[in-house]
Amino acid sequence: MKWLILIALTQGNPFTVPNKTFDTEDDCVQYVSDLSNADELAIEVIAHAGFNVTVAGVYCVTTQERKRYESGGKEI
Repeated sequence: MKWLILIALTQGNPFTVPNKTFDTEDDCVQYVSDLSNADELAIEVIAHAGFNVTVAGVYCVTTQERKRYESGGKEI
């Protein structure tokens, strides 16, 4: 099972970071918790939603969960 980074915004739909997958939840959590990766995550947010958005949360989800979150079928 693959794990993805899901970024939730205060306005707009959540999205996953493309081209960044992990084999375990622990690997994903370690990546998002490492401050040296903050710039890369910020660039993803800006590219997807622009400068004027507020991030509500950063989560690690499975590929199956991704579909539910991005389609609006599940609350974060």
